Amino acid sequence: MSALLDGGRPLLVFALGRGKSAKRQFELARYNQVVEELQRFPQDISLKYQRRALKKAAKPGQDALRAQVASLTQVTGNLLASVSKAERKYTNNRANVPVGVIVVGFRRPVNQNSQKGATPAFAGGSVLKGPNRAYHSHLVESGTKPRRPGYKTRNRRVGRVVFNGRIRTQYRSETAQSGNQSGILSSFKTRGAFKGSGRGRYPVDFIATGQVAGTPAQRPLSKAFQQSKAQMQSVLDVELRKALKSASREYQKRFGNLNP
Repeated sequence: MSALLDGGRPLLVFALGRGKSAKRQFELARYNQVVEELQRFPQDISLKYQRRALKKAAKPGQDALRAQVASLTQVTGNLLASVSKAERKYTNNRANVPVGVIVVGFRRPVNQNSQKGATPAFAGGSVLKGPNRAYHSHLVESGTKPRRPGYKTRNRRVGRVVFNGRIRTQYRSETAQSGNQSGILSSFKTRGAFKGSGRGRYPVDFIATGQVAGTPAQRPLSKAFQQSKAQMQSVLDVELRKALKSASREYQKRFGNLNP
C-alpha cells in the first residue's frame, strides 16, 4: 500500500500493488491546495512534513495488515515478522517538486546480510524464521494453481489468424511429461536427493508426487487496504493540515518570512 504525492492531478493518491504495477485505488483531489502549499516550501522542509503526515496516515494500514496476517492459520511467523513500512523521497520528477512516499507491505530478502538474526523455524531444520523471510507473500496473497510434478505446461503455436484487421498468432496450452518423475523436494539443492535417504521428517523434508492441490488466495494485503483506507484518509486529512502549519512555522523561524 502506498500514499504518494506526485506532480500530476490529483496530487494525493492511494495505490495497491507492487512498484510500477501498483494500481490507484482512490484519489484525494480535495487536498490539492494543501499539498501544493506544502510543495512551495524548500525541499527539505516540504519533504520533512509530507513524510511525517504520510507516516502517521500509513499506521492504520500497517496495523490492519498485521492483524490480517496474524489471523491466518498454519503459519511459521515469517510473514507476520516481515510486515513493515518504508519511506522514500523523490525530487527528480517531471514537475520538479519534492515528493514523499510511504509503502506498507512485506519486507523481502535482498542479500545475505539481511538474513542475520534469523532463527530456524523448526528444531533441527534449515528453514529460517525472521523479519526478511517473506518469499511466499505472493503465494499467500494470490494463491496457487494445482500442479503435477514431472509435468510442464507450454504454449504451443498452432497457426495464424486475422483478428480486427491484424494478423495474430494463435497458441494452445499443452501439459506433458518433462522426463523428471521424481516429484518436488522442498530442500533438494541444499540437502540432496530425498529418495533412499531414510529421512522423511516433516516439515524438514517432504516430497510431493502426483497431483498437488492448489491453495486459495487469502488476500491479506488487499483486505487490509479495504479495511483501513477510510481511517488512513481520515488521519491524513488531519495530519496534512498540521503539516502545513508546522512547515510554515519552521520556514518563518529560519527565514523570517511566511511567503516561501
